[in-house]
Amino acid sequence: MKNILFRDDQSLLGSNWYTLSKKLFIIPFILSFIGLLAIYSLIGTEYSILLLFKHIIFLSISLFVLIFLSLLPKKDLRKTLNIMCIFFLILLTLVPLFGYEIKGATRWISFNLFSIQPSELLKGPMVCMFSWFCYLYIKTNKIFYLLTNILILSIIIFLLLLQPDIGTLLIYISIFSIVMILYFRNLKLFFFLGFMSILFLLIAYFIFDHVAYRIDNFLDGDNSQVSKSLSAIKTGGIFGVGLGEGQLKYSIPESHNDFIFAILIEEFGVLFGLFVSFLYPAFFLLARKSILNPSNLFVSNTIFTLCFLISIQAFINIGSSIKLIPPTGMTLPFISYGGSSMLSYAIIFGTVINFSKNEESTTNNSQ
Repeated sequence: MKNILFRDDQSLLGSNWYTLSKKLFIIPFILSFIGLLAIYSLIGTEYSILLLFKHIIFLSISLFVLIFLSLLPKKDLRKTLNIMCIFFLILLTLVPLFGYEIKGATRWISFNLFSIQPSELLKGPMVCMFSWFCYLYIKTNKIFYLLTNILILSIIIFLLLLQPDIGTLLIYISIFSIVMILYFRNLKLFFFLGFMSILFLLIAYFIFDHVAYRIDNFLDGDNSQVSKSLSAIKTGGIFGVGLGEGQLKYSIPESHNDFIFAILIEEFGVLFGLFVSFLYPAFFLLARKSILNPSNLFVSNTIFTLCFLISIQAFINIGSSIKLIPPTGMTLPFISYGGSSMLSYAIIFGTVINFSKNEESTTNNSQ
């Protein structure tokens, strides 16, 4: 039987095994295990063991996608991401027509056996497309590529306003801004984009009632969910009350998504919460070697933006649980329940691992 670990093996796994940055797999797998513990802890509340089974299915598919994307040749990965981007963008345009409403927002499309949230799945591929068009503009100085980026962002903003999903919209504006700043490295652009983001948030506050409601509750300190979350964190203390022994999950809705971080701290303690919080910037640091090797501007800027996307979404979820920012409904990467969000993070993690592998390989070969 052929040994896939031989260096002359030309299979997808064998031909990429020695160039993989294997250390980058560690954190997604640790987060996956923590997510399994968190979802298992919810059994017996409003959720049955079916939630755990579905989570395992979502996780298995997501890890397969992560590994598969990490093994693809870089050119094939970029083509795959472009196809994903176009496909998910088309689905996003169909949400207002065929989507179904949950809590006043129409974000999901149902396919009988499962539902997907296109705006979640689009994030990783969209970062790569934003970055690629900026890269082409830098190389060719053709304004067409820059205008294409602006047009795509405008379409996404319009479609997300229809849902409405202001939290996700701000994420897209943020990643677009990061890509622009990385490529143009202009301080004036940084302040301009920051000003525009604040202006947009102010406009959203006065136009959308649910945005005003969340911000007002946050400023007034009247959010009962956040109060329960803080109480649970205090109850957990340094070492927690033990797996399955927490009480927050019985009294707070959406405990499998928005406030899963507080549940983890209540059951495993503040030290464990700090460990979980550190994992996301740690992944950023592990990918830093590739970011600091600027032999490929597109790869280094894309890696940076994708790592930023993972970290900022983790910060938003954790910040909501500990009352740093208003609740937004953002999931905790690879820990919260949700097929679309988990698959989205798998695409992001897999892309970073792949680009890190190729960047390291290119650097090593040039030496």
